[in-house]
Amino acid sequence: MSRLKRIFESTLARAISATLIVSFALSIFLFFDFYERKVNEVIGYYLVYKGDKAFKKHDLQEAIYYYEKGIVYHPRHYRAMYNLANIYVVYEDYYSALKNYEKALKVKPDYEIARIDYAIILSETYKTDEAIEEYKKVIENIPKFYKIPFIVDKEKSYYHNKGVAYYNMGVAYRTKSLLAGLDDTISRNYMKEASSSYEKAVDILNNYNANYNMALINQLLKNKNQAGYYYCKAMEVGPLEYEAHFNYAILLNDLKQYDGAAEEFKKAGMLLDTAGDSNKSRYIYGILSEVNERIAINSDKEYYKKLAAQEEKNLNLRYKAGKVVFDAEDKKTDSFLEDFKTCAKKELFAGGKK
Repeated sequence: MSRLKRIFESTLARAISATLIVSFALSIFLFFDFYERKVNEVIGYYLVYKGDKAFKKHDLQEAIYYYEKGIVYHPRHYRAMYNLANIYVVYEDYYSALKNYEKALKVKPDYEIARIDYAIILSETYKTDEAIEEYKKVIENIPKFYKIPFIVDKEKSYYHNKGVAYYNMGVAYRTKSLLAGLDDTISRNYMKEASSSYEKAVDILNNYNANYNMALINQLLKNKNQAGYYYCKAMEVGPLEYEAHFNYAILLNDLKQYDGAAEEFKKAGMLLDTAGDSNKSRYIYGILSEVNERIAINSDKEYYKKLAAQEEKNLNLRYKAGKVVFDAEDKKTDSFLEDFKTCAKKELFAGGKK
């Protein structure tokens, strides 16, 4: 009886195995396209992986080869298309970059980073109106939010991308104002659009670039209160960027606040000296000399007392990798940095926020 049972179980197992093999073979025959697509996707993933490794090693030619091959096998691999577009930007092959950004967005329309980069290159190729429309798509898109602790916070990423889109849209409108040429009305309207975009970028990002450009556009619009306010905000988050100090000094000089203007011109000149940009610093010190003459005429003794106090705080600065750095052991550093974060005559613009 047990022998018959073993024979039966063995025969049943062989029958089931044969049935499964026949079913699998039949499924391949019936769904050959599906299996072929899946095999190709696996090959595509492997090729993209090779491209990623080359990209990380900065071997861009090899990365292009593997990404392009990977996309042939996996035509919906939007991340490979995005990386490929970025490489073409490095080579300034904007036509190929735009083509690959478009392919990535066709597969994944809510790929916000790709859409922002796509819009930036549209602006670079003088397709400013198209770029603005792409920024608007990022701003108007409301994705589903999810959060994986310590890994992904999609909501935070969304608002950051939205802020970046507003900032770059401000840049695009500023470009359109320049292209308007001698038509002051159209140019001013575009500058107002730029100001509105920068303001929203400041609310989200609150970084140096957003605050600085918000100040600059309002200075051009002759909104002096707003310009002063946002230059001061820019200095708070980016105290060692000379442009904010210089433009703010120009603003104070126009307002006949000569002692404040002199302070800011000096800061701008010092930062340029540190960067080794002697041509610009000589120009700034030339303006500073004229401002000091006006102060001397007005006999502003309080300004000279403050100037002497600042001289005592001066310390050696260095310029490394494009940034101003300090001697970490110098005890004057904190006080010095605080001076650069604090803009002169800040109280004049306390009500400048829109």
